[in-house]
Amino acid sequence: MTEKKKWYNISMDVQDSLVYFILILLCGTVVLYPLGIPLNVTKETREYYDALIAVPEGGVILYDEAYMVQSYVTGSEITMFRMMFDLIREKDVKLIIVSSCVDGPLGGAMIDKLLAEGVDKTGTTYGVDYVNFGWLPGFELVLSSISKDIQTVTMNDAYGTPMSQIPMMKDLTTADIDVFCFSCGVSADPWMRQWGPLHKPILMSGGSSLIAQAMPYYQSRVLTAYLNGARGLAELEQIYGKFTIATALMDATNLASLYGICLILYSNIRYQMDRRKMQ
Repeated sequence: MTEKKKWYNISMDVQDSLVYFILILLCGTVVLYPLGIPLNVTKETREYYDALIAVPEGGVILYDEAYMVQSYVTGSEITMFRMMFDLIREKDVKLIIVSSCVDGPLGGAMIDKLLAEGVDKTGTTYGVDYVNFGWLPGFELVLSSISKDIQTVTMNDAYGTPMSQIPMMKDLTTADIDVFCFSCGVSADPWMRQWGPLHKPILMSGGSSLIAQAMPYYQSRVLTAYLNGARGLAELEQIYGKFTIATALMDATNLASLYGICLILYSNIRYQMDRRKMQ
């Protein structure tokens, strides 16, 4: 049996393992400690950021967390929640959070996770500055109720408190909502059908595969702006100046690509060197 070649006294079997070990080490390190590798921020991401921070003093933001399972696992939407809580502190903005997620109660669990672990709620009061409706069944029926009368969406919040006992909901109407935001892992059509006729700014965060389908809404300005998947979330963090898991995942992707290119270059150079030695 032919003996496998060695490189610096390291057998080929160990070399294979070393390649994967270095990859895991690189990606694992930047996930824990994001580098914030510069990204070219697209016009659409800039428009998303500008529309969000343009909410007037004392305005109202509604956010539908419907990004499905992957968002619950990664928590990649932390930055959007942090930005909205900054607006609460800086401009006395009111925030309504709901989940029409087609994956069911995981949408509500995602909200709870972000509020508990990812957001600094200092200087804010639940029920006065923000309210969590939690996950509500019905998907497009929920979106329709929001567009008609926010008071009819649910009788209680996510924690069982009647809407009549939540100060910020007193006399609040759908017309008072200044910006409608949603994240999604499915077609944007339901949100556009229900919220488009309101003629209010609509902001979308969705998987890259959904952007082509949403482009007609964006081009006709029914959809104000969008974030293009994980890349869009990382771009938003570049503008915001605070890095979380979205930037970390993009850093890991970029480093893995660079590492792959280096391996290809090394393999070809090594092959040419070995070939010359054999001649």
